[in-house]
Order: sequence, then C-alpha cells, then structure tokens
Amino acid sequence: SRKSNEGTATQVSKMNDVEINQQIKQMQQFIHQEAAEKASEIKLKADEEFNIEKLRMVEAEKAKIRAEYERKEKQIEVQKRISQSNEVRLGRLRCLKARDDAMQAILAETAAKLPSLTAGSGYTSLLEKLILEALIRIDEAKVSVRGVAGQAPAAQKACTAAAAKYKDWAAKNKDAAFASSIEVAWDSSPLAAGIGGVEVSGFGGKISLTNTLQSRLMLAYETRLPKLRAALFA
Repeated sequence: SRKSNEGTATQVSKMNDVEINQQIKQMQQFIHQEAAEKASEIKLKADEEFNIEKLRMVEAEKAKIRAEYERKEKQIEVQKRISQSNEVRLGRLRCLKARDDAMQAILAETAAKLPSLTAGSGYTSLLEKLILEALIRIDEAKVSVRGVAGQAPAAQKACTAAAAKYKDWAAKNKDAAFASSIEVAWDSSPLAAGIGGVEVSGFGGKISLTNTLQSRLMLAYETRLPKLRAALFA
C-alpha cells in the first residue's frame, strides 16, 4: 500500500511537470506572439511615419520647384514686358526722329529759297512791311533802321515809305504830339549776318527788334508747326 501511494505521487508529480512545461511553453509562445505583434505594430507605425515624412518632403520639394518655376515665369514675363516697353519707346523715338528730320528738311528747303526773295521785284514792298511792323511793335518816336549788307538802296527806299505809314498809324492810334515827334533814322552800319530784312532799334538802342527773312521764317515755322505736322503725318 505504501509503494502504491509513492507511485501515485510520482505520477502526479510528473503530470504537474508536464503541465508546468506546457504552461511555460504557452507563456513563451504568448510572449513571442506579443513581441512579434508589437514589433509588427512598431514597424507598421514606423513605415507609416516614414511614408508620411517622405510624402511631406516630396510635397515640400514640389512646392519649392513650383515656387521657383513661378518666380522664373514672373521674371521672364517682367523681362518680356520691359523688352516690349523698350521696343515701343525706341519705335516712338525713331518715329519722332524721322518726323523731326522731315520737318528740318522742309525748313532747310524753305530757307534755301529765301535768297530768291531778295532778287524779286516785290522785295522793296516786303521790306516796307517788315519795317512798318517793327516800328509799330516798338512803339517809339525816335528809332533807327538798318539792313543787310548790299541792300541799302532798297532798304532805305522801304524805310522812307514805312516811316510815312508809321506816322499815319500814330496819328490814328496815338496822340498828335507823338506823331509829330517821330524820327526814323537810317543806320548805315549793316547787320552782321542775314539774307534779307531789317533791324529796328528804339529807346536809345536799348531795345532792338530783328525782322529778317530768317527770323520771319522761324516764327512762321514755330507758329505753324502743329498744322505742318498734321498735314505731313496725319
């Protein structure tokens, strides 16, 4: 009976050892499984974070490339506009220069015809009008007149006629005392330069009015410049 009891105890002990070993194995398997699952979870999370960071970096690089492209595109557009503006400006300048050259050519062509006026039969009458106009503009009783070298005879003749008309003008537009005190003297010293016309001086030589063919041409050119441009370039 005692041996039977010892055998039974031995069998129970062996069974307990098997159960313990099985439990240990189960625990080990559970731990390994938990570790594997945790490792898998950590790897999955790491992969996810890596993919997110990679996507962020890719998007950031794309944004950087787009910004650089837009900057260069704007820069090209600005340069294009500047180039177009310069082209327009240069075109206008070329056009203005061409117009000015054309106007200067007309002026030079007209100036070249001035000498022919002095040789015509109406030159004395023209001188008379130029002198009278200058006398009225100066509006002085004692004045002197001088002309271009080589034109003294025609200028003196015109001066005499203009002086008489100036007195008539003064009698109608000024008082009798002024008209009676008018003295128009001929100055024999010729003008330093000029094609035709006269210079009238008053107030003791302090005021002089040049009424030459060149000055009249320039006056006509300047006053009629808008009409000339409209006629030529309209």
